[in-house]
Amino acid sequence: MEHPLVVGTDGSDSAVRSLDWAVDEAARHGLPLRIVHASSWEHYEGAALAEGAERPGEQVLEEAVVTSAAAHARRRNAEVTITAEVLPGDAVTTLLNEGLHASALVLGSRGHGEIAGLLLGSVGLTVAARAKCPVIVVRGDAAGLAGTHGRILLGIDDPATAATA
Repeated sequence: MEHPLVVGTDGSDSAVRSLDWAVDEAARHGLPLRIVHASSWEHYEGAALAEGAERPGEQVLEEAVVTSAAAHARRRNAEVTITAEVLPGDAVTTLLNEGLHASALVLGSRGHGEIAGLLLGSVGLTVAARAKCPVIVVRGDAAGLAGTHGRILLGIDDPATAATA
């Protein structure tokens, strides 16, 4: 079984652009696509709600992010095998764990708001520095990504591992 191309989503515009790129890339290489969203609700993992109780509103929204992303991906290319899941944990840890069994990780360059990025640090930067698989950070607007010859930046650090890049 081939390792999937894994794309992280948070529902932001940047995440939608990275999802589009990931769907196209998965189709180009015949890879399955796995869509993941990190959830802060891990402390509810295994907790049962009282009968008739509603799920917490934020949990419902997080599930909607993944459901919407999967539907968007299927509309873009119905032939790509797509799975989607909300996973417990923070974004960096979740993506690094997913990267252990991925052909590559695909991320957007900005999440929900630049202020949050400044306060919390850059998920993309941290994941790119620590992942055990290739990481693609999709930047730019939809028009710029539509071209067949987009610009790719390749960073090389270690001569022993750079040969693979």
